[in-house]
Amino acid sequence: MGALERASIYVEQKTHDLFYWCGLKIADWPKTFLFVCTVWALAMCAGVVRFKEVNNVRDHFSASTSPSRYEFRVAREFFQELGSPFHVVVAMKTADDGNILRKNYIDKALEIEDYLQYKLQVEHEGRNYSYSDFCGTQCETSDAVNIFLTMFRDQQTRQQAHVKLTYPSMDVFGHRVYLANNIFQVTINNRSQIVEASKMVAINFHAIYSNETLLTIMKKWEKKVFEYSQETINDPLIRVYCTSEGLVSEEVRRTGILAMPLMGVTFLIILSFTVITTLKRDPVRSKPFEAFLGVICPLLSLCASFGHLFWMGFEYLPIVTVVPFLILSIGVDDVFIFIHAWHRTSVKNSVRDRMAETLADAGPSISITSLTNLLSFGIGIFTPTPAIYTFCVFISVAVVYDYVYQIFFFSAVLVLGGQREAENKNAYFWWIEVPQPEKNVKPKQSKFMEIFNKVMTKVLDFWVDFIMATWSKFFIGAIMVTYWYVMIKGVMRIEVGLSSEKLFLDDSPLLELVRIQTNVIFKEGGQVAIFVNNPGNMSEPDAVPEIMRILRRFETANNSVGAASTHMWLLPYLPYVGEQEHGSIEFKYRYLPEFFKLMEYRRWSHFVNLGDPQDCLAERPECLQKFVFSTGFHDAVSWSDRLALLENWRQMASEYQHLNLTIYEDFSMYSDQLLTIVPVTEQTVLFALMCMIIVLMLFTPSPVTIVTSTIAILSINLGVFGCLVYLNIDLDPISMTTLLMAIGFSVDFVAHITWHYYKGDYNTKRARIRHALASIAWPMFQAGTSTMLSISVLAMVHAYMVQVFVKVVILVIFLGMIHGLVVLPVVFAALPFNKVSSVNKPKPNFHVTSEDVGMTPPKKPEEPELCEKKSKEVAVSPASNRCSSRA
Repeated sequence: MGALERASIYVEQKTHDLFYWCGLKIADWPKTFLFVCTVWALAMCAGVVRFKEVNNVRDHFSASTSPSRYEFRVAREFFQELGSPFHVVVAMKTADDGNILRKNYIDKALEIEDYLQYKLQVEHEGRNYSYSDFCGTQCETSDAVNIFLTMFRDQQTRQQAHVKLTYPSMDVFGHRVYLANNIFQVTINNRSQIVEASKMVAINFHAIYSNETLLTIMKKWEKKVFEYSQETINDPLIRVYCTSEGLVSEEVRRTGILAMPLMGVTFLIILSFTVITTLKRDPVRSKPFEAFLGVICPLLSLCASFGHLFWMGFEYLPIVTVVPFLILSIGVDDVFIFIHAWHRTSVKNSVRDRMAETLADAGPSISITSLTNLLSFGIGIFTPTPAIYTFCVFISVAVVYDYVYQIFFFSAVLVLGGQREAENKNAYFWWIEVPQPEKNVKPKQSKFMEIFNKVMTKVLDFWVDFIMATWSKFFIGAIMVTYWYVMIKGVMRIEVGLSSEKLFLDDSPLLELVRIQTNVIFKEGGQVAIFVNNPGNMSEPDAVPEIMRILRRFETANNSVGAASTHMWLLPYLPYVGEQEHGSIEFKYRYLPEFFKLMEYRRWSHFVNLGDPQDCLAERPECLQKFVFSTGFHDAVSWSDRLALLENWRQMASEYQHLNLTIYEDFSMYSDQLLTIVPVTEQTVLFALMCMIIVLMLFTPSPVTIVTSTIAILSINLGVFGCLVYLNIDLDPISMTTLLMAIGFSVDFVAHITWHYYKGDYNTKRARIRHALASIAWPMFQAGTSTMLSISVLAMVHAYMVQVFVKVVILVIFLGMIHGLVVLPVVFAALPFNKVSSVNKPKPNFHVTSEDVGMTPPKKPEEPELCEKKSKEVAVSPASNRCSSRA
């Protein structure tokens, strides 16, 4: 016997003894355990006083290690003297989806722009504010739209062209105005490049907030803009669309809020299913109230776990909304196993012994599944994405609490139920005593139950015959090879990336603008900002030329629009210096303060960070601490295309380390997910599978069970990953979270059937397989069905974030049941199996009847000697007068 087998036998023995001892203690003090568990849950539940909900798409769905986080931090630091950036995008399209540059439509668009800029007001602390009151140096961001539309209308009306309205930029009295960020779906004259038509106009309302009061005012204004956009739905001329980071976060929150009330529906469905499927015709042995409290048990563990985390200061994210649904399904699965194990104990034993036997039987089984669930979720705690980390913390702590409450709370419930049963009290009216049948008189079984038991026994026999048949091995083998082929093709086609629209409900009013952003704005326009964090001494002869060479590289890079899209403060500043220096355009620091104060050049002031004005006057390099310039790009719609651009820009920036260049693009956080999701998913899944294998090696140390169970887990997860494409699911932080969950769930079904197959004391393979199926098939079916029912309720929430959980959970349970109840038994039947058994257990006496499992226990005429061996835990069933195993 190898060291692994000896270690496993030792673990099995100690685990059995521990649970047997726990069962005895719980049976001695059931009310105490109930009281302590309930009081602790209530005490932890009070942690809701520290409840804090947070929801920031940028912060929570981008990895903490992604370059975009550093780039965003640099951008924030650049503006920290002024405050933090605020940005609302407003798009305007015609109601007939035609040309917006028609007179009536232009008039309406200008009216909307004027209303949003100056007339739309919000009230705060008794004072009214409009955008023009808090936009500061950012007020001119909407000027390009106003100037272009006004000039285009005047030219149409007066038939005079004072300015050539060219695209992508136009020259207005010596000032170049870039249009590609505001005017979209443009039709131009191929010869003159003059704009002839446009289907969409977008305004970017920018501002800087330096305190909470300003932020509150801006959020109120942002909400007012959104409400106004909704009022234009039926406008005969212009339809307005609106979005912002704040509105996106609020929409994600709405998804979570909509899902929460469904918890009550899930509870009622699970409660009904659990109670109904555990009822018995015998009014004494039936367990309706025990089943009810079994459903209450995971709810108590949820209260305790969530409250505990709130006490510790953890914040609540919308993605955590699905945790209660998962814990309810996991907890109820264990309830079925416990009740099933209780019914398999002999009614002749004392309640104390029955509880010890029940816990000794069910405890290791739920320990394996709880441990695998904990490992699969716990591994996610080490992922760099905050949303996944938070979800995994909440679900991991909830799994631990649920396990503890199943062991101590629900076991105590079973003890009280057992005491009622021992007193022959009615299960439905526990104060009524049921008359005991006369001795030697076998209770009559209803005709229906008699037929049902015969049918279920025949089903089991047919099932086992199919498993043992030679042809079934080839049949299942062919199906599995086809299944693996299809799933591998699916895995190779997985798309990677998370867009904001996946976080919304399907009826979200923000969806249309998100689609417009993806299909129009991303295709036609975009700006990349280059921060020069260490400009050095700009007075040196080669300093400005080097900056201009860098600018030129970015203007000519892949997908760049070119010089027409560039915003560079040096371009107007150097001519200004020339005016002051009578022709010389050599860089001078001393003119910077007065340059940015001039109304004509004021908009360039937020492109630089100036130091002490005295340093500027003294021509010291400390005058110019940092500056930023930007240029446009286009035709980057897919996230892979945008990532390629980002990587190219970052590579160019890295070549100028002495200037400490940093790239920033507004949507880089989505693109960067392609850098982290795939390797993090691969590493996490691999590590999770390694943990699963270690658990299987510890509890079922047979090469046959270890190898086959591992392959089964891999097969289930291959199916889950492969089906993502067929279910229209991408690989993103949301699906990654569900995939971690899938690993834990997949092990549940494999572990249950493997554990019962491994621990069965039968000499023939047929008897061992029949025993395993008779012992666990019905509870597995109950557990899988109840979980699918509980999660299916969430299908009512039409949001990608929720639908992913529904699809993956149902898929993993379906594949888990197929592998656990069909594929693995066929594989077990095809492979040799030997188990060294030297575990001396107490003498728990188990009694199995067809009413308990819907199937008769396996016959063992070929093993009469087992009834005489004291080392085996067997009992003579009064009903059958045959030897039956405890397992």
